[in-house]
Amino acid sequence: MAHWSENGTRLHIQYRTLHRTSQLPEMSSAVSDVCIIILPASQRHGHRLEGIHDLISVVPTNLGDDATLVVIGEVVDLVSVHASVHTSMRYQHWISLKRQSVRESDRQDSLAEHHYGALIYTKYDSPLRHTKTRIPYTYCPYCDKTTKDYGGKKHTYHRYGTLLSDVWRDIPSNLDGDLTEIIDRFADLFGIESYSSLDVLDCRQFDWGRRPVSPSWPPADRQALTSTSGNIDPDQLIRGDCLEKLRSLPDDSVDFAFADPPYNLGKHYTGYGDDMAVAQYFSWCDRWIAELARVLRPGRTCAVLNIPLWAIRHFSYMETILTFQNWIAWDALAFPVRLIMPAHYAILCFAKGRPRALPGLVGDCGEEDEHPLTNASGVLEPLAEGFCLRAGCISARKRAQIGDRGVLADLWWDIHRLKHNTRRVDHPCQLPPHLMYRLISLFTRPEEVVLDCFNGAGTTTLAAAQLHRTYVGIELSEEYHAIATARHAELRTGMDPFRKATRALTAKNSPVPRMPKQKYMVSKKTLQLEVKRIAALLGRLPNREEVIQHSQFPIAYYDQYFAGWGEVCAAARTTGMSETRIISEAQPGSSQPPFFDLRDLASQQE
Repeated sequence: MAHWSENGTRLHIQYRTLHRTSQLPEMSSAVSDVCIIILPASQRHGHRLEGIHDLISVVPTNLGDDATLVVIGEVVDLVSVHASVHTSMRYQHWISLKRQSVRESDRQDSLAEHHYGALIYTKYDSPLRHTKTRIPYTYCPYCDKTTKDYGGKKHTYHRYGTLLSDVWRDIPSNLDGDLTEIIDRFADLFGIESYSSLDVLDCRQFDWGRRPVSPSWPPADRQALTSTSGNIDPDQLIRGDCLEKLRSLPDDSVDFAFADPPYNLGKHYTGYGDDMAVAQYFSWCDRWIAELARVLRPGRTCAVLNIPLWAIRHFSYMETILTFQNWIAWDALAFPVRLIMPAHYAILCFAKGRPRALPGLVGDCGEEDEHPLTNASGVLEPLAEGFCLRAGCISARKRAQIGDRGVLADLWWDIHRLKHNTRRVDHPCQLPPHLMYRLISLFTRPEEVVLDCFNGAGTTTLAAAQLHRTYVGIELSEEYHAIATARHAELRTGMDPFRKATRALTAKNSPVPRMPKQKYMVSKKTLQLEVKRIAALLGRLPNREEVIQHSQFPIAYYDQYFAGWGEVCAAARTTGMSETRIISEAQPGSSQPPFFDLRDLASQQE
């Protein structure tokens, strides 16, 4: 086990193996703190357990008012869990757990399975209570530096490692195997003062049947996978309401439909709101999903991207009209708003009727790098676990002919969000082009039709054009539609629409204000380390008046260069790190700090 839970005491673990559902009432009646239920593993892709409702409806009613419930199981079963969980339980997280062994599909119409999951619920109605838990940095097996390049921000990170996210790739396991490391991590994660015990109810011995997630295949005469009915005008950028414009498209006219809708989280978009009532939001989503299903050709795929909680609800609707293929867990760290950092984004893949063999799996997707501006070569051969993306290391690996490629499955960790403003246009939620290169190459052949009904600034349609696909993009916002139109015009003249460029940006995908471009008289790193020096002197974080008193730099620099006082104190809150390997002084799982605290810093200054 490799993690460090700060100021926590591991819970006492009581493990019980259950063989029948009649044991549940008695076994769960003694649970008061944290309860983990382990569901049986599946041997068949896309088949869910029968009887989950009886299990999930019993246990929560016996839990105490401050209890936490964790359910570990297959993706399709966790969707059923959420549909059956008692209304007294509050959803907190979906943790994606990496499989130790990739489970290959018996056909080539879906990706191999590389993850299962854990749902976390609480009886209390507030954010999840847990320890601050960190996992160690990983190191590139070739250059032996941290997998991630932290650049000029190393002084703002902790020496031991990063905060835990909701994708656990560092302790791979199999659902039907030994889950000790998973259980131990939960015992440390919830090792807070109000809890003392963790009860594990292992239900993997239950003799439950399974049934397919999706309905039976349509009759054979409706299964013409080479259907060309409903031809569509090629290469369209359409401005308008997605429902209205989708209804104008003919049946069976699209080969791949992608949707990255607003997440209804109150983000600021130009031209439309992102804060509907939940019931209204899902009613709206169901309508455009139904339209996407209608315009798909038989055998083709619809992919919907969203946060896990909303993806559960999308799944429940999509399975009634389409055929389940994959829940792709995209490990795409977003703005760190919690101590369990949000990184798990779901891409739900459902086909219309019986799925065809995926072009990207059978070598029928064309040459990804035919277009001179496209950096899409190798998108179906993901970077193997742990290798870094430093240009120098990549070049050295190529010269040394190091095999640094892995197997494409349904857990994606090698595609990262756009980090630098030079890659952005003025849209708050841009997807990285490599995500669309992979999806389009996986699900389509050259010249086939790609549809994005929330096209935004045009990432999907631009990637489709670069990969020699026909595209249709629908966008409500006049401003974003204009950006996409201009970028397509650039592409037609031979310019790379995803190139680095200096642009005036106003949109931002986080609550932190965008700082104006300015010349720094003193670097931000120097100022943050100065605040760290003052913190060591005082034995605590300084306030603004104390920085005025003790800093050798004018307070105007701090006011002008930083978005808030939290950023000013970023280095003072932690230890700083090195990108070269360091041996930790802490035992894994220990509640003792592995390095030093502010008092240690003060003693070093003396």
